[in-house]
Amino acid sequence: MYPPTSQPPLAYPPPSMPAPPPPAPSKDDEKKGWMNWELFIDKTVDFILIFVGLYAATALQRYQDDQKEKEEYVMLLNDFKHELEANRAQHGTIEQDLGPADQHAAGVVLGPMEATFSRFIKDLDADEDLVHCLHRDFAKGKGKGKAPALDPKCKVLYAAFEKEATEHASGKSTSFKFEPATLSPFYRYEVWQLYLANSAKIFQNKELAVKIGEAYNNMHVIEKQVADIEATYNDAFMRQVGRAAATDAELAEIIHDEETDHELSAQDLALLLHIAEAMKEERFGTLEAKSVLELKVRRMKRTVQETNKEIDALVAQVEAEAKKVSKKKD
Repeated sequence: MYPPTSQPPLAYPPPSMPAPPPPAPSKDDEKKGWMNWELFIDKTVDFILIFVGLYAATALQRYQDDQKEKEEYVMLLNDFKHELEANRAQHGTIEQDLGPADQHAAGVVLGPMEATFSRFIKDLDADEDLVHCLHRDFAKGKGKGKAPALDPKCKVLYAAFEKEATEHASGKSTSFKFEPATLSPFYRYEVWQLYLANSAKIFQNKELAVKIGEAYNNMHVIEKQVADIEATYNDAFMRQVGRAAATDAELAEIIHDEETDHELSAQDLALLLHIAEAMKEERFGTLEAKSVLELKVRRMKRTVQETNKEIDALVAQVEAEAKKVSKKKD
């Protein structure tokens, strides 16, 4: 047998082996890398598109909301224009009853109501003339049963009064005829109330809104003034008509007595004196009521004139505001 062959000792630790070179990328790996990169790009693009779409949808919704708000604002302005014009026309109803707003002089300030006062004063004058005739013809009669000489003018008054009394008894009398006045205008506040309740936030021109509010407040003032005039006229005249009717009834009784007695009794003479005093009070009461009414009507007409100017100016401003907003909308 051959002896064992000696071998050099092994180094410890053994020397490191060189790392094997990395394997070359395969075509499948390259394909997977490109797919991942494309997926990342797609996701990024999708995210951007979603963001852009959301922003566009929000912007579109905001634009639509703005357009809708502008349309509602224009509609509100047009409603105000129509309502202001309708309320402006209500002043015509006042002028039908009290005459033109620019007539303030005594004798014309009350308009058609002047005729009622004139007729009432004329009827009072006729009754006073009748009282004077009774004094002249019967206060110093020549004895019971003997007719005194009557003043021809007084005879006409007696006949006219008796005719009037007969017509009054049958309901055909026009003496002291009184028709209560209904003067209050009918203003429409629907649009203004709607604005105050719901639409104040969309009224962009706040200064214009304040002016409209002032105009509606003036309309309320006119309504109150007209209602006061109506109450004064109706109350004052109803009292005067009632007193005049009572006076006529007393005169009719006296005249009836004189047709048979031809002389004023002490009782009738005292009653006639009382009637004469009552007629003075009626005249002064009527003149006082007329003076008060003239002052109230004159004040109301000035308010109407100022409100008319405000409404006319407001209508023009509302139209301009509506046109300006419509142009922005377009």
